[in-house]
Amino acid sequence: MNKTGTMILAAAMSAMAFSAAPALAQDRERTEVEAPEYPRGAERRGIEGYAVVEYTVNAEGSIENATVVEADPEGVFDRAVLRAIEGWSYAPAAAATEGMQQRFDFNLAGG
Repeated sequence: MNKTGTMILAAAMSAMAFSAAPALAQDRERTEVEAPEYPRGAERRGIEGYAVVEYTVNAEGSIENATVVEADPEGVFDRAVLRAIEGWSYAPAAAATEGMQQRFDFNLAGG
């Protein structure tokens, strides 16, 4: 990914990092976050869009059952967001937190 694309994606992720998650997500502190890479084919073709991932954080803080629940265009960014979110971790808690969601926006600069 080019430097500009990385910066745009990182900014979009930061801006909505907590707003897209349900209220319970605020009880779980993220300890590790990885931004998805812009898929090369989508970047090369100038495709922009988003993907929303729903997932569970188990009691140990690891991600489970990550699934893309909404995307536009469909199927373009799925693999990138699932790969990234599987690397996330949260602080341990007494129980799992289900139904957490995160939206990832993919935007190219310029044009």
